[in-house]
Amino acid sequence: MKFIQLTLILLIGYTSFAQFAVIKDNDGYVNIRTEASKGNNISDKLNNDFVVYCFEPVNNWINIDYSKNNKDLSGYLYKDRVKYLSDFDKIPLVKETKTKVVFQKADITISIESKNFQSNTAKLSYFKDNKSIVEKINGKHFWGTDGGIPKTTFKSITITIGSQTIELPKNAFEDLFEPNLFRTQINYDKDSNILYISSSNSDGARSYELAWVIEKGQYKERKVAYGF
Repeated sequence: MKFIQLTLILLIGYTSFAQFAVIKDNDGYVNIRTEASKGNNISDKLNNDFVVYCFEPVNNWINIDYSKNNKDLSGYLYKDRVKYLSDFDKIPLVKETKTKVVFQKADITISIESKNFQSNTAKLSYFKDNKSIVEKINGKHFWGTDGGIPKTTFKSITITIGSQTIELPKNAFEDLFEPNLFRTQINYDKDSNILYISSSNSDGARSYELAWVIEKGQYKERKVAYGF
C-alpha cells in the first residue's frame, strides 16, 4: 500500500508540470507567439475558454500545445493568460469501484464506467511491415497502448445537471483505451457554465491526457494530448 501511495504521489508531482488549462484574458483573447518573447512573432489568436495543454512555465512564458481546425499546433503565451482546469471548483469523488466512478456536488453528478475491450468483435488493423503492432481499431487511430491490443475501454460517461441528463456520444471515447478511472478529475467553471472532465490514461507505455468539455449543458468537444 505504501508503495502504491508513493507511486501515485510521484506521478501526480511529475504530471502537475504539464496540464490542461483554458485561456482567460481581460481582452477576451490572447496572442500566441512562435517564441517566448515579444516581437513580430504572433502566430495565432485564441479566445477565452479555448482549451490548451500547458508545459512547465519558464520565467513569464508557457509553452503550449493545442488543436485548432483539425491541426496540432504549438506556441508560447504569458503564464498569467491561462487558468488551469484544476483551479476551478472541484467536484469530489463520492463512489469508486474497479469499473465505475461517481462524482457529485449539489445538483451535478458525473458517472464514468469502463468495461473489458472485446477484441473478437472489433476490427483490428496491423502495420504492413509488422503484423504484431496494431495500427487502427475499427478504422481509427487510437490512444492508450503502444501498438498492443487494449484490455479495457470506456463504457459510458453520463452527466446529470438538475433534471437534465447528458450522455457523451460514442465518438467522444470510442478510440480511447486503458482508462484509469482513479485518475479522473472533475472541475466546474461556474462563471462560464463549463464542466471539465479530465484524466490521465495508459497501459503503462503509451499515456495520454484527456479533457472532455461540457458547455451550458451540451457536450462541446474533447482534447487529447500525449502524456509522459
